[in-house]
This record gives sequence, structure tokens and C-alpha cells, in this order.
Amino acid sequence: MYCMNLRILLLGGALVATSACVTSQEWADWAAHPAHFASGDHYAFSMKNRFAPPIEATPDDVALAREQGWWGGPFEEPSVADVGGRWTGQWHGFGVFDWPRTAQAEAQFTQQGSRGEGRLVLADTLTADVPEVVSIEGLQGVRVALKVNGSTLVVKHEANGHHLKGVFKVDGDRMVGRFEGSTARIVLVRSR
Repeated sequence: MYCMNLRILLLGGALVATSACVTSQEWADWAAHPAHFASGDHYAFSMKNRFAPPIEATPDDVALAREQGWWGGPFEEPSVADVGGRWTGQWHGFGVFDWPRTAQAEAQFTQQGSRGEGRLVLADTLTADVPEVVSIEGLQGVRVALKVNGSTLVVKHEANGHHLKGVFKVDGDRMVGRFEGSTARIVLVRSR
């Protein structure tokens, strides 16, 4: 008898837990379709975004969703900040003996959707607290791959993301960011 009550309690708890996150409209959407996914593409997209939000969607995903009639919630093309173009500004950090350092910074980015590439240049970094590859490349600049998610820009070294990773917050024509493992702060403004 005790075991039967425990099973009923566990089953009831599981039902409450799974239904608590779903609205009546979502239940109606799922009940109206005979399968969980509209297609293999719909399944692949769902697996890619199983840890969302934020949802990571390309223009091709949007086109497939419209063409194949995916269901399960609103599907909108994500908005991403426009970071293409030339940016100039300064970096602020520390050098030998923790002396404050400030020098010029510059970036040139090309962007297609949420991805792109470019070059990031920080001047006068020889004894500064910046990733080693930034000092080695000097005024030639570091080639970077970039990914934009909403108003967040992530730049990584083009060949090896372990050498350099920076995260910037984009606010219109201004962005502020830092490198992982560094105290240097970079402030850039879009050049017109």
C-alpha cells in the first residue's frame, strides 16, 4: 500500500512539474500536431538550441521555419548589433609595477548576420597586462573572428580562440569590453 501511494505521488509530482512551464496556448499548439517536430531540420534546430535562451538562429533557419511551418512558439529572426566598420578609441590597463597605462585602440570589422571577422589593434602594449598575442602582433593587429548575440560582441583569435577572447557590450556607436584574463578595458567609438 505504501509503495502504491508513493508511485501515485511521484507520478502526480512529475505531471505538475512538466505542466507548470507550459501555457494553455502551447498545449493547444502541440496537441494540434501529430509529431513533435515538423521535419529533420526542425529537430536539428531544436537540438542546437536546447540550452536556449538566447536562441541562435541564422537567416537560413528562419527561411526553413517559414517554408516547413515549424511550430512550438514564436520564431523571430534575432536582432544583432551592427558592428561592421571602423572603430577607434583607447585601452586602459596596467603595466610594469602596476602603473596605469592608456593608449590608442582601433578595430576594423566586417559582419554578415551574427558572424564576422576583422582586426583589433592596441598600441603600446609591450609591458601591459594584455594577452601576449596582442603585444606580439603590435600595430599590425590581431586577426579575429567575431560573433554578435544581441548587444554582446565576442571576439576570438582567428586561428586559436585560446590565445585571445574578448567580450564587448555594444551600445549604438560605442562599445566597451575586456579580454579574458586581463585587466585592460577597451573603449571604442564607431568612426564615420
